[in-house]
Amino acid sequence: MAKKKTEEKVEVKEEMDNVEVLQDEEALIEKPKEGLAVELGEVKELEEQIVEEVKKKGAFEKEAWKPKTSLGINVKNGVIKNISYVLDQRIKILEPEITDTLLPNLTTELLMVGQSKGKFGGGQKRVFKQTQKKTQEGNKPKFGTFAVVGNEDGYVGVGYGKSKETVPAREKAIRQAKLNVIKIRRGCGNWRCGCGDSHTVPFKVRGKYGSVEIMLIPAPKGTGLKVEKECQKILKLAGIKDAWSRTEGQTRSKLNLLYACFEALKNLMQFKLSQKNEENLSIIEGSSKAMM
Repeated sequence: MAKKKTEEKVEVKEEMDNVEVLQDEEALIEKPKEGLAVELGEVKELEEQIVEEVKKKGAFEKEAWKPKTSLGINVKNGVIKNISYVLDQRIKILEPEITDTLLPNLTTELLMVGQSKGKFGGGQKRVFKQTQKKTQEGNKPKFGTFAVVGNEDGYVGVGYGKSKETVPAREKAIRQAKLNVIKIRRGCGNWRCGCGDSHTVPFKVRGKYGSVEIMLIPAPKGTGLKVEKECQKILKLAGIKDAWSRTEGQTRSKLNLLYACFEALKNLMQFKLSQKNEENLSIIEGSSKAMM
């Protein structure tokens, strides 16, 4: 009996010791939690700094640019400082760095031209348009994307890129958009407005691509962009704030609609206007903030 009692006492002591050890371990675990919160905050700050550094690295660096064309050499050396001169002389831009140098405040945006897989074709809109080629080895997918660049003050460009992966497709689209930059006219062409600000298209203009045809109509100040959602982004980056539109044809083919809208903006520069009409419509060409 004495042996049993002693064994029970030993077991109770061991259990008490185990409880004390567990309590000590919990205390040790709880103490560093406060320090961990501080460390996590520092980690977030470091992550934000890294993201900013990556953005800076991804930005255009003029000093590291090695031009390959005569136009690029003149731009880098400061001989040509105005992109309007390049566009007026109809010199073809073959390097996207030329656009980055002459228009440093460009904004880039990818348009919703694709659709994700969904039941009965009800998938959500996507930036990348996916297509597949059937082969004996299997399906070979490709991705296409549509990019728009502009300074929201008279200059805009569009581009379409396609590749087996999404990142090269995006880079191709942005590169092509920078090579296709154009200058547009803006004014106050609505008879009900007469404010004198260059906020809309100065006159009715049409653009056609494939079966799609779009007409841009001047609207009074405060109307907004009453056009298709993706076309709104093109007009916004071009610097147009108010406009009405009318479309004809198979407008569900998104790419044709976007190209038709870009063609309409191109056609703004095709008309010859007298000085009197330019003054009455408050027409400006390009941007007053471009590098001189």
